[in-house]
Amino acid sequence: MDHNDIFALMMDMLDGEASESEARTLEAHLRACPECEQEWRALVAIDTLFRQTPALSPAADFVEKTLARLPNRRARIWAMGAIYSAILLGGLIPLAMLGYLGYKLLPVLSQPALIGSVLKSLGTTYHAASVIMGALASGAGEALVQQPVYVGLMMVVAGIIFLWGGVYRRLVMTEV
Repeated sequence: MDHNDIFALMMDMLDGEASESEARTLEAHLRACPECEQEWRALVAIDTLFRQTPALSPAADFVEKTLARLPNRRARIWAMGAIYSAILLGGLIPLAMLGYLGYKLLPVLSQPALIGSVLKSLGTTYHAASVIMGALASGAGEALVQQPVYVGLMMVVAGIIFLWGGVYRRLVMTEV
């Protein structure tokens, strides 16, 4: 049987809807499958806890008291309107400031000499960054070629991390 079918049998057993043959099938599977047996024990414990918990009923005047504590509809509408207005203004003020600055700075920013110098400085910055990154990569490559023990150490550390990760997962799964 598939584990989904066994799980459905477990639910039928808890509800008292399983036949004798289904109960025997479930018991046989639980003896053969420790994972399903562990799941069954957990389900029985939860079911027992729910059945032993006393049913609580609310106080007689619970509805009236709760409705009396709620703010009236008009105050709620005004409060929500104020909150939405504040959020709207909080978003519109920065946009208005950006529009105003764009309007004031547009004549300056549209100068061809300014645009050319900005593009030239961006190109120079990009070239400097690429030279620095190339030098760092080259230096790291030379260090690894000259000292291969670093690669070995990194592989050992990665192996230890994966090993202990697997051990940790096994420990966690056996504790549940």
